[in-house]
Amino acid sequence: MQRELVIVPCISVHPNQINLYGQAHWTGGKPKGRTRAEMISIDNSHKGVISKTAKQKVFRAIDYLLYNAKPKSAYNSFNGKLFKFSIAFITLTLSSKQIHSDNVIKNKLLNQFLIELYYKFKVSNYVWRAEKQANGSIHFHILINKFIPWSEIRNCWNRIQNKLGYVDRYRDEMKKFHEGGFKVRNDLLIQWSYKNQIKAYKAGVLNDWSSPNSTDIHSIRFVNDIKSYISKYMSKNTNPVKNNPDDLPESQIIEGRLWGCSSALSNLKGGQGVRDSAISDELNRICKILKPSIYNSSYFTVIKIDLSDLVKLNCVEILSMFYEFIDSHFSSA
Repeated sequence: MQRELVIVPCISVHPNQINLYGQAHWTGGKPKGRTRAEMISIDNSHKGVISKTAKQKVFRAIDYLLYNAKPKSAYNSFNGKLFKFSIAFITLTLSSKQIHSDNVIKNKLLNQFLIELYYKFKVSNYVWRAEKQANGSIHFHILINKFIPWSEIRNCWNRIQNKLGYVDRYRDEMKKFHEGGFKVRNDLLIQWSYKNQIKAYKAGVLNDWSSPNSTDIHSIRFVNDIKSYISKYMSKNTNPVKNNPDDLPESQIIEGRLWGCSSALSNLKGGQGVRDSAISDELNRICKILKPSIYNSSYFTVIKIDLSDLVKLNCVEILSMFYEFIDSHFSSA
């Protein structure tokens, strides 16, 4: 039977955009694709720089995490008041100089932390990003959909990172540095005041230097555009010169994966369907009334939208596709 290529007009709907594209359908059988050996031979090395495609995947995962993160109330133990929040943004650092490979740190420590987020703290959705500090040590930014007290986060991460001895080495370093009593770190005075150094010293002596400040929970309560703030933070590249991997210092190149997410936030295809006359009518109404930002390429079109606007325009067909995907994809997340 002679093969014939038919292009079917399709649509996919996401929290902040609609994608229009043509899906190839072969009658009489599909042509042979690449062999496994050919696929393996493709060079996918990121050389420490997050690619444009990877950025788009990060953005999409964040879009869905934010969409599904319903506003919740949490108790502030310092002032005894309740406050509203929807997501938490955590940074994890190593408490002493990194002496293991990036992949060992991710496999032994980060992976354990993510497992405990799920089983211990009931975190269903997360996105993480690895970065290098100026000293060459790896650290991690993690966006989650649940509030966890900072002390529990710190205790959890310190216990986990000490599987490879990072807290023990920190304790030894601090005891040696302050052997004759408190010593000020003059090189850190610009960002760490004398008063705060004294305070940290007293706390360190009190707990025998067993609880290093290895975690940070970023305050985003007063950030106007949370999505832009988070997306930029999670997708930035270390190299400031045109993100050219060849210009990136060896100490700043991360071994292995640069980012990851919970299973529900991967492979997000959105609400999908064929563009029939009803959907085409709604698309025409969106473009005519909302005049949204539109990007056209040879293979697809992206329409930037806000779901609330689709509700106002009563775009039932398009919204139904999106809500069906949300219900089926995140029902157990």
